[in-house]
Amino acid sequence: MSTSVPRRSLATFFLLTLLSADAFQARAQQTIEINTGAANDPLYAVGPVYVSSTLFYRYSRFAYLYTQDELAAAGILPGNRILGVGWMKSTSHSAAGPAVFSIYMKNSSAAAYSAPSVEWTALSAGAAQVYTESAQSIPATASPNYIDFTLTAPFMYTGGSLEILTEWDISAAPAPIATGSFEWVNTTVVDRIYASGNTSLPATLSSTDNNISVNDRRPVIQFTVDPLSGIGEEMAAKIGLWPNPADHIVTISNGTGEPFGRIEVINALGRVVLIDDSPRSAAANHQLDLGQLAAGQYLVGIHAKAGRVMKRVTVK
Repeated sequence: MSTSVPRRSLATFFLLTLLSADAFQARAQQTIEINTGAANDPLYAVGPVYVSSTLFYRYSRFAYLYTQDELAAAGILPGNRILGVGWMKSTSHSAAGPAVFSIYMKNSSAAAYSAPSVEWTALSAGAAQVYTESAQSIPATASPNYIDFTLTAPFMYTGGSLEILTEWDISAAPAPIATGSFEWVNTTVVDRIYASGNTSLPATLSSTDNNISVNDRRPVIQFTVDPLSGIGEEMAAKIGLWPNPADHIVTISNGTGEPFGRIEVINALGRVVLIDDSPRSAAANHQLDLGQLAAGQYLVGIHAKAGRVMKRVTVK
């Protein structure tokens, strides 16, 4: 069961439409569960939303780390678009809200969440807000079903670790804020969680304690992923990109003998920042103007008949 779709601007709607234009080419979305580690008893304090049996704390923040090895083992690879995430609670309790609920994501080089505590500002630095709803409710949906949140715009996983942060504020709702506690299904995974619930939005998150011990306990998660197929190594070798690093114009060589389709440029936050959807022939070379982009690292996703290839490029 899914929550209500968040409000989207018309511009975002058009972007989503454009990004999903090839969804009719026999490629369905996939749902992928990550439940690494040993199962624990369900617990309210592990999030993604903190609602205990006392219904006292109205604010919470959580951060979760997923390593590249974890993601790859589950089938999430660099270049995959994440379209949604979901969590599973064991109780059928619900909250009518209104609450403010936000989800953030970032591609990361972090290997672990091993510090005793971390400031929220440090954790959220460089993260993209991928979902927000100012009148959020939480349905009675319980295990084995997930409560799913559709992202406002797809998030591109570019490799390395993936960090997911959540923020909950139900201060505007009348008491009682929920029909009972939210006990989240979770597993033991070492150094993968920071958490805090409080009477105001917490500035500092702990890796071990959130009213009660949350040490190494991370909620089971479900990803909705666009599994756009990649091009095999032999075909990918026929596509080149230069110069790299680039100042302005890059040239993409096409030795596949087939015309390219859409070309996307994705930044380090996983956001598509440039789309070139102009018609192309099977000519050898195509030029892409990166002059409007800030200096930094980017991925260039090149759609060909056989699939899609990802090329890294540095803009100076």
